[in-house]
Amino acid sequence: MRDAMRLKALSAFLSGIYYGWRVVGVVTAVRIIGGGLHQYGFTVFFLPVSRDLGLSRAATSLAFSLARAEGAIEGPVVGYLVDRFGPRPIIATAALFAGVGYILLSWVNSYPSFLVVYLGVISLAFTAGFVHSPMVVANTWFIRQRARAMTLISAAVPIGGALITPLLAVAVDAWGWRWAAFCGGSIFLLIAVPLSLLVLK
Repeated sequence: MRDAMRLKALSAFLSGIYYGWRVVGVVTAVRIIGGGLHQYGFTVFFLPVSRDLGLSRAATSLAFSLARAEGAIEGPVVGYLVDRFGPRPIIATAALFAGVGYILLSWVNSYPSFLVVYLGVISLAFTAGFVHSPMVVANTWFIRQRARAMTLISAAVPIGGALITPLLAVAVDAWGWRWAAFCGGSIFLLIAVPLSLLVLK
């Protein structure tokens, strides 16, 4: 009885919140996952991947540099796609690709395959769905409180770095980077993808 009353009170509270804030909350949660597992989290993989694949630090760093350049080039294309289809399919596709990418990453055994997976799947997806598209949500749902909504979405990535990246580091230390990458990909698929489907235009 008491649980039913609490659930009813929570439902009434949520129904009174402007729907735009709920959408921003969903996007923020998706970005927390992306920030913790990729934006800050990939640095956890840097040394283990370099050692396991026999790469120099320069070769591994090159992948990071190319990923940043790729994001800048990709921006206009993502803008066009978001204008045409809205942010939800872009974010959902990006979460799916990030999940598949990290699972594929757990199986790479050479520098070329690492570059293909990291640049062609993971980074391509992350920039489109976790960087550019979420800001469209704030611009779409808000006028007067747009800056507040954008600030909340922007803060999600470092929050993910503070909350999730340390857990990822523990996983890498305990299970190895391949199992940690596989688990990270599974989190993208099982949590980020369903959340992204809740995003509306």
